[in-house]
Amino acid sequence: MSGPWDFDQARAAARQASISQRTAEDLIRDAFKTFALAEESYRLALAQKIVEIHAEGTAWSATADLARGDKTVARLKRDRDIAEGVVEAAKQAGWRASKDRDDVAAFIGWSQRREFSEAGVGA
Repeated sequence: MSGPWDFDQARAAARQASISQRTAEDLIRDAFKTFALAEESYRLALAQKIVEIHAEGTAWSATADLARGDKTVARLKRDRDIAEGVVEAAKQAGWRASKDRDDVAAFIGWSQRREFSEAGVGA
């Protein structure tokens, strides 16, 4: 579509922009929840592995590095890092939705000014 929006088109565009913003906010919330759960799993597994390695006779000073090299702990760390990346992508989606909403508002304003100008209102 080209040209200014009429009232119904502007209202529909604003509503859709609002829905998109809400969807992005939901994505951010869900991404943070997934990240928090992944962080919890990683930290619990790391702590447990540190204690296990120490119980086997390794000095405390070396246990953390060895525990991070354990396959299960390393996989949980990878999952946590991926979840952190999803959080960052979700934040960007939220920012983009916010800017898109700003663009819709600006276009609505332009449409109003154009409509008033063509109708001779305020002249």
